Amino acid sequence: MDGMDFALNDEQRMLRDMVERVSVEKYGFGVRQAAILDHDGFHRPFWKELGQLGVLGATLPESCGGSGADQMTAMLIMSEFGKNLVISPYLSTIICSATLLARLGTTMQRDQYLPSVIEGTSIIAFACDEANDVIDINHVKTSASPSTGGFKITGHKTGVVGGIWSDYVMVVAKIEGTDRATGTFILPVDTPGVEMRHYRTIDGGSSSTVDFHKAFVPLSSWIGEYYDSGEAVERIRDEAAAMVCADAVGSMGSLLRKTVEYARTRKQFGTPIGKFQVLQHRMVDMLLGCNQSSSITHHAVTHLAANPVQRKKAVSAAKALVGRFGRMVAQSAVQIHGAIGITDELDVSHHFRRIETLNLCLGTIDRHIRRYADLLDTSEA
Repeated sequence: MDGMDFALNDEQRMLRDMVERVSVEKYGFGVRQAAILDHDGFHRPFWKELGQLGVLGATLPESCGGSGADQMTAMLIMSEFGKNLVISPYLSTIICSATLLARLGTTMQRDQYLPSVIEGTSIIAFACDEANDVIDINHVKTSASPSTGGFKITGHKTGVVGGIWSDYVMVVAKIEGTDRATGTFILPVDTPGVEMRHYRTIDGGSSSTVDFHKAFVPLSSWIGEYYDSGEAVERIRDEAAAMVCADAVGSMGSLLRKTVEYARTRKQFGTPIGKFQVLQHRMVDMLLGCNQSSSITHHAVTHLAANPVQRKKAVSAAKALVGRFGRMVAQSAVQIHGAIGITDELDVSHHFRRIETLNLCLGTIDRHIRRYADLLDTSEA
């Protein structure tokens, strides 16, 4: 059963099948293990393959060189990446940075950056998150102070996925001298005043902290030039959080299938452990968790274009529920597999760590529960 098969049209089904096929053929478990052992954890040939196949531009507008597919297509792509344990900058580069450029960027900015992104030859890191698990754009402390010909950016960003892989960094900052205006800027990672510290995440990927020490950016680096991007960034973050849920659902589905297969073949006292009632109940719980996570993720994705209150509630409900069920499914898979379930040689442990990493991405379970509660009395008009 594919938890993400919700009445797909022919184009969506074809793209999903293509992503699944290329992930299996070009990013098998052996390729993943080799990439993790590399210094940055990234298999760049696979990324370029996605560009050549048109996957990277699938959800970007046709006017920007993409295919104009909807968010449901992005959900399917992320689910396949989760299922096959793909480590990539798809979330930060395509879902966040490229989409923001397509929506807000000037014609010159789109022409400058998007073609190479769609081809897979350049990567953009998205630097928005700061400390303390804050998901409200109004609490961003990084600032952009006006300077002759541009701005000087000062601040600290955390959890910047794939900074070590990137050619550019897109940073969200408050504009000094205004009430609450938010600007989003794009600049090369080697810009003077930009300091990146890279670290490996528990799932084998890479993330970075980025410090901006009065890093100068010209006015042309402001996405949209003078455009207050606060609402657009909030929407992008919610879209990205929904895609994190899709990634987790793909990983959970893979864990369920592998656990059921293992329980059919692993014997104890001469009997397959899948015949033990207590484990049957546990696997049924896993199935229910996968199905409910898939459904609420689909609900969140279909509400990404709704009014802000409905969108935020749908996304936070999904992020919290998928986080809880994902942890349950991952823990159950490891427990049923036994000691082998925590070894690097078996992909079960990789899925376990991936789900835990996703739970920390774009707001924790507790943070989204609090946001959902805060929105309950908010008018949706």
